[in-house]
Amino acid sequence: MTPARVSRVLSSALALTVLALPLAASSMEVMPQRADLPDAVLRDVTHVVCVTYPEELASELAVYSREGGDLRRTGVIPRAQTGPVSRWDDDDGWKEDCFPAYAEVRVLEVGGDARYAHVLLDVQVRDGRKVWLREGSERGPDAPWVTIESVRTLEAFEDKRIDFLTLRLGDQPLVVRAEPRDEAKELPTELPVDTILGQRVGDYAEVLSYTPGQGGYVPLGWVRVVDARGLLLLWPTHFPRHGC
Repeated sequence: MTPARVSRVLSSALALTVLALPLAASSMEVMPQRADLPDAVLRDVTHVVCVTYPEELASELAVYSREGGDLRRTGVIPRAQTGPVSRWDDDDGWKEDCFPAYAEVRVLEVGGDARYAHVLLDVQVRDGRKVWLREGSERGPDAPWVTIESVRTLEAFEDKRIDFLTLRLGDQPLVVRAEPRDEAKELPTELPVDTILGQRVGDYAEVLSYTPGQGGYVPLGWVRVVDARGLLLLWPTHFPRHGC
């Protein structure tokens, strides 16, 4: 594991300590059932894009379109008209929706580089609408904040719990292997709640668990990030979670 990755893993340990604290009863995360997600939604996902809404009054999301090499703002869409993979709400008013994205570009704008991701706005609609979302916020803390994080580098899973099961079809059991290859030995699949991801090798991610008595993170094995068809199998999540 690289020094930079080790640093991010240690940061994740602190975040997991916070996430492990009891949550208010009204806090919940909603995700669709896998049967309600067309396969195309999970194919070739490059990033997870999360939108944080500070309050209900700021529930409109700015969207962009791309023409040639330029991106321009084309309007806003209410949160109620979007369908993310995961939707988090808590009693303090914090709301976060996370979507799959399939491309990312950086554009030189006044004031520096801007980053955009190509996002599917409603994951339960076949051939649903895709738009470009701009990282950051249009108006500071009073407007929705967009975060773009890579699946390929596993950045999208840092400081989050990992959902290993929701994106799997019924005939796709979770398999943990001793090495990052399909022919490797299968290991026990009961993973503790404090599990995080380490390095990525090919289609596999290393699974780690924090064990203070053993000097920190202990490797538990390897799991597939995508299946043989390129469909995403893992998703970053909060807790508790409810299906919809």
